[in-house]
Amino acid sequence: MALRFLNKKTHRFYFVNEAGERKSYVLTFGDEVDTRQGAAPSGAAFRRVAYRGRVGEWREPALSRTRGLELYFLDVGQGDAAFIVTPNNTKILIDGGLRERALGFLIWKYRLDLAGNDVTIDHLFLSHADKDHVEGLIPLLNHDRITVNAVHHNGIGLFESGFNTVLGNRTADGRLTTLHDGLNDLNGLNLASGGQQVFDDWIEAVRDSGAAYGRLDRSTGVLDIGDPALTCEIVGPVLEPDGQSLRWLGDKSHTINGHSLVLRLTHGRVRTFFSGDLNETGSEHLLAVPNGALDVNAHIFKAPHHGSHEFSTELFRAVQPMITVVSSGEVPDHGHPRANFLGAIGGAGRGAEPLLFSTEIAALFVDSGDPAAVADTGTVTTLGDLDFAHAEANAEARRRFKKVLPGIINVRSDGDQIFAFRRVQQGYQWESYGPIAPVR
Repeated sequence: MALRFLNKKTHRFYFVNEAGERKSYVLTFGDEVDTRQGAAPSGAAFRRVAYRGRVGEWREPALSRTRGLELYFLDVGQGDAAFIVTPNNTKILIDGGLRERALGFLIWKYRLDLAGNDVTIDHLFLSHADKDHVEGLIPLLNHDRITVNAVHHNGIGLFESGFNTVLGNRTADGRLTTLHDGLNDLNGLNLASGGQQVFDDWIEAVRDSGAAYGRLDRSTGVLDIGDPALTCEIVGPVLEPDGQSLRWLGDKSHTINGHSLVLRLTHGRVRTFFSGDLNETGSEHLLAVPNGALDVNAHIFKAPHHGSHEFSTELFRAVQPMITVVSSGEVPDHGHPRANFLGAIGGAGRGAEPLLFSTEIAALFVDSGDPAAVADTGTVTTLGDLDFAHAEANAEARRRFKKVLPGIINVRSDGDQIFAFRRVQQGYQWESYGPIAPVR
């Protein structure tokens, strides 16, 4: 066997299913396969190959020995979650959305329903601790087949009491001075929990996981993520001149969103910007620093705040994306993505035909339910309530997650060209674009 990666936009893979029927999948650029020795059933024009553990055949296409950059913008409903696999197989997760769809994705992708399979997340970035970004990370951290090595955050906690705002102490001159770095900084504090707040549960899950936990901001500069093919620049949040506080941006919501942990990844000629929930005020603050506009310029753009009406046209113009992904959901209905948001993004795009994806629009409009699993009693419950030592829980989670696959936006790159895909449910097909040359 030899590990190879598809080096064309799409290609068909044939296999015989458990019922003895000949079926096929369409693979996309960068998909990983194991080439096999021996004759293929359909003759000399075909080659034996294995994809995701299933042995089949194909007419051998162009293959690469080198993994590209894989970006998965997950459909997590009204929230954010993106998963990244780098050329040397470093795994990065940015936010986790609500409930357990990010966990369901990992169970599906890495076949955690099969005995002996596990996965390690090398870097987990939490843009900020609002529920629609952090809740889905809690069951993921608690899963016995998932290891998280390092958690990075923006330093803003949420508290029940003890300070003059829920984010900590705000000074008279408009600075948030309560920032935390490690877990010990939170010892003895009354962390927010219940209702729309899950910060206490999140911190407990981080403690139990054993993951390293640390704050990042613009002064961090380039973060070494362990893959020399990729540069990770921490673009925000921007500390005040004292180096120890953040500017208060009007209220709790604007402050925690506007100071999202945001970053730019560069792979060869291709740049990707993850913007968290940046709002208009936070964007203006970010763009005002030296090189602020230059440092957000990117070809691939995870758009901010689910397509909210509080956006910065100047930020969009500074990014000037070729591919934009908006992560939003229909429940609860916040009216995202807003029509003027989509228009502004389209007007700011570079190239003749910029692409604009929405996980909500891509998703099937059927009530398939969130990923769930069957407990020993046979009753259906949420993933976070189950003991994943039981194989049937992971198997059911994988089965249910497959129903929401059309909502995932897939972007791939080899550093010189970009491909983008959205699954079309009918016939396991793809809406596909590329190769796209990154325009300077």
